[in-house]
Amino acid sequence: MTTFDYGPIEFYAIAFDGDKPGPGVLQAIDDLVAAGTINVLDLVYATRSPEGELTVVELSDTTDDGGVPALDLAGLAGLEDIEALAAEVPPGSSAAILVVELLWAKAFAGALYDAGGVVIAREGIPAPIVNAFLAENVDAE
Repeated sequence: MTTFDYGPIEFYAIAFDGDKPGPGVLQAIDDLVAAGTINVLDLVYATRSPEGELTVVELSDTTDDGGVPALDLAGLAGLEDIEALAAEVPPGSSAAILVVELLWAKAFAGALYDAGGVVIAREGIPAPIVNAFLAENVDAE
């Protein structure tokens, strides 16, 4: 079976009021890393001033990590990626641009490759939407 060095990766832009996420978010990321579910490849903060100017801080450039998980490939998200992902960040808000390797899918990716399979589409549905839909449409048992 084919063994890849890295599994599939995903980019996330997670918007927050203010200049950065709270410590609970960073702890949740750290828990996923500790459980072997993901590797954090890059983490960037993009802050939009009230005037609309975008400021980007690569976490590897900070001196106080604030409990942030270690980064495997800091700098993987290029400025073009960051600007595209942060396009919807409103003035006075920020976003964490998170690049993660999906460790749970690494062996699956090898098996798909060996079988000649290719993922041709993928769509994510945010948890709040899933939970609201199920709460409204699934009978309680």
